[in-house]
Amino acid sequence: MGNNSFSFSVKSNAGNRKAYRAKIDGLHVKVVGRPSVYSAVDLSPTGVGLNGAAGMREGRIFEISLFHKGKQLISGLQVRVIRATASFTGLVFVDLDPRQTDAVHALVLSEQKRQVDERNKDRFRMDF
Repeated sequence: MGNNSFSFSVKSNAGNRKAYRAKIDGLHVKVVGRPSVYSAVDLSPTGVGLNGAAGMREGRIFEISLFHKGKQLISGLQVRVIRATASFTGLVFVDLDPRQTDAVHALVLSEQKRQVDERNKDRFRMDF
């Protein structure tokens, strides 16, 4: 009998990303114990990317809060630095409780829905 092994792979342009990332205008991150507030590049259910955040080192654990247009949305989020360059810092969420997990998921989902609505508006707009 012949070899019946089967292999399947799909190429993805998502790179190492494990979840959908939403760019949310006006989303900021406050790191507990640091004076600065950082602009979020994007947010996913698994983490958040920051513009800058100099001085953060890979592997370090921090506590953060998420703010949107000055209003605190979620606090007490534990994160680990997984990427740190002069212009970008990648943070992955660590040990979120169910309430925090639900809040992050809801925020990402709400942005996804907003983006779909915007695309649909453009798609179905009739110019006369």
